[in-house]
Amino acid sequence: MFKKFFRDHPVHKKIVPLFDEFFFFNPMNYYFSWLMICVGVYLNLFLSLLNPQFLFSFNFGYLLLFLGLSMILSSFYIFNKIDDVNERDENFILIETKYSFAKFELLSKILIFVGLILLLFVSVINTITGVLLIICFGVFQKYFKNKLIYYFCESCLLFFSGWFYTKEITTGRFFSLFDIIFLVPYFLFCLSLYMSKMNLDNYNNENFKIKKFDWKVLCPIILLIISFYIGFINSDPLISIISITSIGFNFYSFFRFYQKDMVRSLIYPLAIFNIFLMTIFPYLFMFHFVLFYISKYYHWHRFDLHYPTFLVDSE
Repeated sequence: MFKKFFRDHPVHKKIVPLFDEFFFFNPMNYYFSWLMICVGVYLNLFLSLLNPQFLFSFNFGYLLLFLGLSMILSSFYIFNKIDDVNERDENFILIETKYSFAKFELLSKILIFVGLILLLFVSVINTITGVLLIICFGVFQKYFKNKLIYYFCESCLLFFSGWFYTKEITTGRFFSLFDIIFLVPYFLFCLSLYMSKMNLDNYNNENFKIKKFDWKVLCPIILLIISFYIGFINSDPLISIISITSIGFNFYSFFRFYQKDMVRSLIYPLAIFNIFLMTIFPYLFMFHFVLFYISKYYHWHRFDLHYPTFLVDSE
């Protein structure tokens, strides 16, 4: 009865338009961006021999850090929707009927301003990192079109945001050249996710020739294998587990190359990464849980879509 009410009652059709503005911020992308912030926190604690696990202590500074960076990143998502027609979704079409493009740009600037103010309450270094994130986005938006390089730079800045704040309030550990070897497998894993996303986006694009046994599909597998090997050598349990459990989905993409395999090679490794991070940062589960089910509620009653979902339809 409870399930039927949330699924079928017509009152929800009147409620979900209130969420249009919220989903205009593309909050589902936080499942990507929050990863590297958490990795920065985790690695600083791990390399300080604190063995982080089920960290229930609450720190208001971390909340401001995530909020500030999320606002800045949301402004980027809005700019992308304005500049690139391919980035626009059903939500954008609805929002476009309510507001002008000038208001979109104003909203993006407000998000950047508020995000930087929040980061200023965290620390000066985190504010500088936020500014560098904005500069990085602006430079790549204007002069470069290679998304992989931008994702790499963005991931670096997000990682160091988490690292430096943890250093400031907990460990006092600076980043050294020795630490790079521990960081590399995480970047390789995230790079494999970004490549899987690009392969999925281009699956039905006639301008991109991608097929079974394609090197573009093989690259994420190689990256995951290297990521696992380095993580295993480093005795890092987090990256070792998530990389070895993710490889199988990419093998299906390489050998069978169905669209459902391409989808699984993206969403399942991403989910695995987030699930294991939740065992370290339990509060992350609360935010992910709420975001996941609000999104399902919104997309079902607004667009009749089952999104997000772990169920991949058969072909």
